[in-house]
Amino acid sequence: MATARPLVADRTYLRHFWHPVCTVVELDRSNPLGEGPLGVTLLDEALVIARLGGKIVALEDRCAHRFAKLSAGKVIEGKVVQCPYHGWQYDDTGRCVRMPACPREAIPAKALTNSYACEVKYGIVWVRLDSSWDCTQIPYCGAWDNPDLKRAIVADPYDWGSSAERRWENFTDFSHFAYVHPGTLYDPAYAEPAIVPMDRVAGELRFYMEPGKEMLEMLPPDSPLGSFDYRTSMPFAINLSIRLYRDDSPFLLWTASSPVSENRCRNFMIIAHADAELDDEIPLNFQKLVLMEDKPVIETQPGALSLEEISLPTDKVSNQYRKWLRELSAAAVNGPDAFRMALLTDILESV
Repeated sequence: MATARPLVADRTYLRHFWHPVCTVVELDRSNPLGEGPLGVTLLDEALVIARLGGKIVALEDRCAHRFAKLSAGKVIEGKVVQCPYHGWQYDDTGRCVRMPACPREAIPAKALTNSYACEVKYGIVWVRLDSSWDCTQIPYCGAWDNPDLKRAIVADPYDWGSSAERRWENFTDFSHFAYVHPGTLYDPAYAEPAIVPMDRVAGELRFYMEPGKEMLEMLPPDSPLGSFDYRTSMPFAINLSIRLYRDDSPFLLWTASSPVSENRCRNFMIIAHADAELDDEIPLNFQKLVLMEDKPVIETQPGALSLEEISLPTDKVSNQYRKWLRELSAAAVNGPDAFRMALLTDILESV
């Protein structure tokens, strides 16, 4: 059998986006002082996350001396990361500031490890590998915008053996509900999904869907069935605002997938709701159930999206998403202006 052609052959454009790499809680758990170092991987690049000088930084996870992983070392006095092999120390810019074996030698100019743009938002640490074009933003999350959302839960990340592209499509795929989540999120009698208008606005795909209210009596009481309002920040973040049918209250599901590699993603989730007294484990456990239904199916898919896959009209969300990914990859070859235009030009269907 011939090798399937990838939808996007060049994924380097993803380096220009912000991606989540860990939660602040994970860094806090990494050592007794919550300073790290914590090793993570983004787009096949090994990074080390640490709290140095009171701020969280992202460095290449490699000592310039003998390439040992800095994440296997330790943070010294909250100021530097020390290599576990020969004790070289690096500051928050990635510059080596001490070589213990040769304390009187001048530190070579190339004794450094790469540093990357790093920000904290929503209790999550974000990294952008290439900030030279500076035309992307950390994805939108509405968990703190709506005063009716009384509680926001930043869940522990989870890993899947598939691509971030596949995870994005899974979260926005209406057709799979009846087959992967019967009795959980959807009733099998409603297998034909709506085809909805879609807009590109400020680097987001936006669309709206209303499942049948008739399903409400057929699903568990904690199933978040309601009107679905999607704001999906390219390339891998989804903000799903739900107005619950059962009591007309707001409910928010937010997810962002981090592209660890072409065949692995790390997924982040925030749940927000209107009941300040609700035990966090109730919405978390329901979402874990849904993920347990999805994961074994999605992990059967090869990582890269393929040009050989057959698409139907009911795959409109996925089709529009794939089209935009191809445009972004192609535009990036032509430089920052072309990339910015491909990302930020609005295209409206719903008006």
